[in-house]
Amino acid sequence: MNTLRRPLRLLGVGTMLLALFACTSGTEAGPSQVSTDRELVLVQGPDATSQALGHAYRSILEDAGIDARLAEPAQDPLAAVLAGEADVTVAGSSRLLSTLSKLSEAQEGKTETGPTDPAATTGDGATPVATRDLDTAETTRKLHELRLTDFAVLDTAEAERTGTLVVTAATSAGNALVSISDLGPLCPKLDFGISRTMLAQLTKELDEGLSCRPRAVTELSDQKTAGVLPVISDEVQVQASTLSNAGIPDNALVVLQGASTLFAPEAITALTTTEGVGQDAVKAINKLSGALKQEDIVQLNRMVNGRDAMTPARAATDWLIDKALVKAP
Repeated sequence: MNTLRRPLRLLGVGTMLLALFACTSGTEAGPSQVSTDRELVLVQGPDATSQALGHAYRSILEDAGIDARLAEPAQDPLAAVLAGEADVTVAGSSRLLSTLSKLSEAQEGKTETGPTDPAATTGDGATPVATRDLDTAETTRKLHELRLTDFAVLDTAEAERTGTLVVTAATSAGNALVSISDLGPLCPKLDFGISRTMLAQLTKELDEGLSCRPRAVTELSDQKTAGVLPVISDEVQVQASTLSNAGIPDNALVVLQGASTLFAPEAITALTTTEGVGQDAVKAINKLSGALKQEDIVQLNRMVNGRDAMTPARAATDWLIDKALVKAP
């Protein structure tokens, strides 16, 4: 059984373990010990796609001979790892950078740290203010340059859960709407659907950056945000979604060009504690991250949503076997 660690220590293990962990994507990290000697606890958010990712990483660890279990879903899984309540989580790169930058500065004595803001670390597409102006490559580079004590940022996958804006083909054709640059004069006759976590920041970006003031803005529930029913049913004409949403290609929706500039990039990245984690666990986690492409996160999203949805655990297993990442039972 895993013995959960003390609450977050800001000045713990020191620089030796830190130097032993690689902090650049594509480089194998090397903790001080070869083998993981205890059960690792993984934690993910409550949505089905996050849970599928959690099960996939747990399975890849178990396939490598490492005891691992997936904890109950958390609204703020990143905070759970930082508080010592879990060992591994997978999150978007901008959310990680926004939170871990503050932690790194606190460890260096530059700032004080406190609880993370759930709105900045959960919910697809939330845009941390400090990172929204960085592109994917810049975000990844800054994230892997952070100097952390007791935690390590592992390889960043190619797959992203970055926010975007979508419209139906009919709305696009009927309004000559293909890019966010077309939105300004059209917004007064368009209804937007936006999730709670995106709402304040995105409406500000639309107003200040594009002079876009929608006819109405509907705050979408988590259930509606997970799919694309609001836009395909014409409840709204523009829906904020994410690039991982399989409903976009499955319903031939139009992704507005330039929409990525309104959202912070969220490339999928694993964060782990360094306490008791061996080279074997890091290698297994990086193996999965290296195989996780954009089409894979879309496929996992498709597998766990819709009328014939699988359980996240089943979806993760089927995907891992299909990718030949684990052996079929």
